[in-house]
Amino acid sequence: MKLSIVAGCALLLSQQAAAFNVAPNLRPATSLGMFSGAGAAAPKEDNPEEAKQVEAAAKAMGMSVEEYTLAMNARARLAETLDQTMVSAGNADTVLVERDLNNPSKKFEVKITDEGKALGKEELSKKIVAALKKTADEARTGRGKAQKDMMEYIGEQMKK
Repeated sequence: MKLSIVAGCALLLSQQAAAFNVAPNLRPATSLGMFSGAGAAAPKEDNPEEAKQVEAAAKAMGMSVEEYTLAMNARARLAETLDQTMVSAGNADTVLVERDLNNPSKKFEVKITDEGKALGKEELSKKIVAALKKTADEARTGRGKAQKDMMEYIGEQMKK
C-alpha cells in the first residue's frame, strides 16, 4: 500500500515539477549525490528551515519524511531521464527529427538538408510527417519505460 502511495505521489509530482517544488535542487546538474543517502530531495543537515519545509510538505501529503524524500528523489530522477534521453527518426541526409521524452518536448529539432529540399514539397512533407510520428511513438515508449524504472527504483528503496 505504501509503495503505491509513494509511487503515485512521485508520478503526480513528476507531472507538476515546474509548478510545485518545495525543496528546490540548488546543486549544479553535474553534481553527484553519491553520499547523500536520499539524493537531491534530502534536506540539508545545516539548513533547519529547509528541513521544516520538507516535514510540512510530507505531513500535508500524509507521508513520513523518508517517504516524501523518496518520492521527491524519484520525481527528480524521472524528470532528469525525460530531459536527457533523446529519440530521433529520419535520415541525416534528408530529414532528421530529434526530441526528448517530455510531452510536450522541451528539446525538439527538425533538420532538413538541401538534399531533403531537393525531394520536392510532397515527398519532403511525407518524410517529415513519418519522422514526427516515429519520434512521438518512441518518446511515448521511452516515457513508459522511464516510469517503469521509477517504480522499480521506489520498490528497491522501500525494501531497504
